[in-house]
Amino acid sequence: MNRLIVFVLLGSILLSSCNRKVGAIFGRKGDKLEVADPEFQYLSAKAKFKYDDGKKGISAIANFRIKKDSLIWMSITPGLGIEVARVLMNREQVFILDKINKQYYEYTFDELSKAYDFDFTFKIMQSVILGNLVEPYRRQKIDKSEDYFSYTASKGVYLFQNFIGSKSMKLEKVEVFDEETKNSISVNYSDFILVSGQVFPNEITAKIDYESATQANKEINISYSRMVIQEAPISFPYAVPSKYERK
Repeated sequence: MNRLIVFVLLGSILLSSCNRKVGAIFGRKGDKLEVADPEFQYLSAKAKFKYDDGKKGISAIANFRIKKDSLIWMSITPGLGIEVARVLMNREQVFILDKINKQYYEYTFDELSKAYDFDFTFKIMQSVILGNLVEPYRRQKIDKSEDYFSYTASKGVYLFQNFIGSKSMKLEKVEVFDEETKNSISVNYSDFILVSGQVFPNEITAKIDYESATQANKEINISYSRMVIQEAPISFPYAVPSKYERK
């Protein structure tokens, strides 16, 4: 499995409404932006995803399972219905099975961040899938428009521009800029749905723009067809067959 497929697998993870009164956007002390983040312990979902870097395009079905703040699991199946890859993430590492080439990969998030010039963490992956704020509101200046409440947060060399829908009270767009590499990523969330009383984005589109010509710009689209909050624990099957080669 080459770096392209590894990136697609990670990108597809990167990338799973209700009305509230505008007056309820802040907590009583005015120091907490109350975005409607979903509450659950276990979640399963099915989605179509597409990947395009201008030269190569890939379409497939992805089945997700999440144990909140702990595990993310994904199974990749193209149109033929045969599983070609499986991914498991915990808070420290990412594990990938390439069933076509009988190979497997293991990465720390630090290794992935260095390889792809972005700060990959479990928290970021989970936040992008669920449409949650990556960097929380800490009394930054809020800009208001008819459609959004927006604010800028920073962490290290990264700037996060967050756009919260004034009607959905969900994160509808986030733009991340790396001041060191000048790379940027934008993620748009739309078509929000209610699942067991919790609000999730049904459509996610991510665009990654690289300053360097050595990396091709990429676009990933995730469209959920099923999403279920599970009450009982669910399994996260991942095992490396003895004949697989580590790459």
